[in-house]
Amino acid sequence: MKTCLALLGAPSIVLACLSINYALLAPACRLSSHALLDGVSGASLVTCVLATLLAWHRWRDARHTHSNPTDDASALPARSGFVAAVAAGVGALSGLAVIALSIPQWILPAC
Repeated sequence: MKTCLALLGAPSIVLACLSINYALLAPACRLSSHALLDGVSGASLVTCVLATLLAWHRWRDARHTHSNPTDDASALPARSGFVAAVAAGVGALSGLAVIALSIPQWILPAC
């Protein structure tokens, strides 16, 4: 579950952030404020970072488990560690994508 949130949830959060920011553009223009857009982007970034940290912790735990095998080494611990590492990478890229999507709203006016 820790890896699924970063592997599948973080890219979905990026798409949701983009969609919600587009939907909130008209109200932000009426209010002449970036607060709505910044709030959505900030919440999305925090969620992506938390998902990445969960996947990173899962990868670290799998790495420690695989480095100290109690019985014959099998492919299952290595596989879970690999999936956790990929999930951490996807979560980190999703966080960077949220930041990249937020740069124009910081520079350009809401209207």
